[in-house]
Amino acid sequence: MSSNFYVLCVSHDPAILSTEHHTPGDAADTVKAGSALHPGCDLVIEEVSGGPVEIGCPPASSRDAGPRCHHRDVEWVEVEWLRLLSRAYTSTDPKVADAVRQGRFTCWPQERLHRLRGSLGIEDEAREHP
Repeated sequence: MSSNFYVLCVSHDPAILSTEHHTPGDAADTVKAGSALHPGCDLVIEEVSGGPVEIGCPPASSRDAGPRCHHRDVEWVEVEWLRLLSRAYTSTDPKVADAVRQGRFTCWPQERLHRLRGSLGIEDEAREHP
């Protein structure tokens, strides 16, 4: 199954679709050129193959807004890992909270993950487990 790549604007809550692409390079070029639909916004790339697979954080030099990351290329992270990190941010377990504080999650602050909740499947799980 082939993948599609979507540029998502995470300056909106929840994140909204900006553009669709057939390659990760085309999506990264769109972020770097700036989206005419979302000028000055924080943009990420979502890989979808039957469902969301990975989220790519473009380098800060390619984005007009968002966290000041220190990578030079798009950094891809599996959706499952981001879902776990999102849960860790809200954990009441002191050991988990301490691990999150000590981690280096510059690209993925809690607010950014919250805005990606549709892609991460967090909304559906919240409805299933009140």
